[in-house]
Amino acid sequence: MDDDLARLRRLFLFDAVCEVGGIGQAAVRAGRTQPAVSVAINKLETSFGGQLLERGFGGSELTDEGVILQRRVRRMIDQIERAVMSVTGQATVANAAKICRRLTDAQVRCHIAIAHAGSAAEAALSLGISQPAVHRAARQIEQNIGVSLYRRRVHSVSANPAGIEFARCLSLALCEIAQAGEDLAYARGQLTGKVAIGVLPLMPPRLVARAIQRLRGRYPAARVTVEEGSHAPLLRELRGGGIDIIVGGLREPRLTGSVQETELFPDPYVVAVRKGHRLARRKAVGVLDLADYDWVMPQHNVPRRAVIDSIFGQLPVKPPLVLETSSLAMMIAMLQESNCITLLSRAQIRDAYPGSELVALELEMPEASRAVGYTVRSDWLGTALQQAFVEVLREECAFDNARRDRAQLPNPVV
Repeated sequence: MDDDLARLRRLFLFDAVCEVGGIGQAAVRAGRTQPAVSVAINKLETSFGGQLLERGFGGSELTDEGVILQRRVRRMIDQIERAVMSVTGQATVANAAKICRRLTDAQVRCHIAIAHAGSAAEAALSLGISQPAVHRAARQIEQNIGVSLYRRRVHSVSANPAGIEFARCLSLALCEIAQAGEDLAYARGQLTGKVAIGVLPLMPPRLVARAIQRLRGRYPAARVTVEEGSHAPLLRELRGGGIDIIVGGLREPRLTGSVQETELFPDPYVVAVRKGHRLARRKAVGVLDLADYDWVMPQHNVPRRAVIDSIFGQLPVKPPLVLETSSLAMMIAMLQESNCITLLSRAQIRDAYPGSELVALELEMPEASRAVGYTVRSDWLGTALQQAFVEVLREECAFDNARRDRAQLPNPVV
């Protein structure tokens, strides 16, 4: 699909034709001529590479491919209308719809670029257009919306908080049209598409790798991207449509609202040391024993740090802190090269670093419960490829859990 041809106005007109059932009626509603609407629909069909409407004397009916596109276009428009209602305080969908239909591709593209790049100057560079063109589009979208979207300084223009949130919603809405192209390709028998995965640090990477490999067995031409990072930036990417799914430790309490978390398997935190460590040779370890050793700590504002802080609260003296880092690889290296202690997940020790010579201490910690799962947007409608990844991920986790359960069963008595 040629994105440059899939203009917003054409998508709005297509939705109007779908709603009223004919090009003539849609033209009247939109204040356009019937030939103009026909040309717009023809260009839209060219851009998506297929027939979307069956024209007849009694009106126009959606083809099978038209139904696929219409579902995504309606989701896109609903999201833009909700965004307009939120940023403007409009009480009715009708008023928001009027504002939406005044938006142009240039206005939306430039506003998103300003919010992402941090300034109009950087947005112009990223788009390859002049700064006056970006400023003009910014003024127009602000006039259309009727509220301030920017901070204006002597030498710069940047998005204000309302503008940043509006850009996020617009980006998410436009993702629907990109996914429409993938939905249509799938309907035509093309097993292609893209899934963007965010992976949290303690997620065993081999489990995700096995799921990806199984996915590619079904979709050899699939494009898979994996971004590893901490929860906050990945959640921003997810909410803005930059990634499709986050895999890793779930939050406590569970997140609600704009995102939905689904548990895959329990994976509690454990105190980890190197093999050969004095504590590793003991059959039972108490919390007070942890006070005698140096610790490697994750940075603040992550669940693991909160658990460690709760452990420290049970000790008479806070143990020495040797290193504070967000690098999981650096933590592993410190444990391998010293008698330091840290907190990891059980699956991380077992699956991610089987040759790292790390072991989990035999220590009961009720406060260290943890679950691994995946997070998606609450209103997410994944493509066939994206839904297939969720399916193989669940299957791989179930298989992995069954394998572990079998390994823990006692040997049968002969």
